[in-house]
Amino acid sequence: MSPLELVRAAYGATELLAPGAVERLLLGSVPDARARTVVRILGARHLTQALVTARAGAGMHRLGGAVDAVHALTMAAVAALDPKRRRAAAVNAALALVFAAGEFR
Repeated sequence: MSPLELVRAAYGATELLAPGAVERLLLGSVPDARARTVVRILGARHLTQALVTARAGAGMHRLGGAVDAVHALTMAAVAALDPKRRRAAAVNAALALVFAAGEFR
């Protein structure tokens, strides 16, 4: 696994197993049950994507980067439209952009 895939897998596993801790660390507040469910889903996606791209070629990395870019755009939209979730969405968008940039290496 590349360093990017290792970071993605670790981040995904942490989101999946301890969603409240991740959000508390990133946002400084305790997330509600709905937010923890969303974080778990995102964690499962990150973990799956890390495992799939670890064994794949450049095409799969580009596809993963596209998924990350779309995720960043959706989180940017959430940040713009929902003041309550603005900080969480902005942090999530920034992380997705980092992952997208890494996939388009």
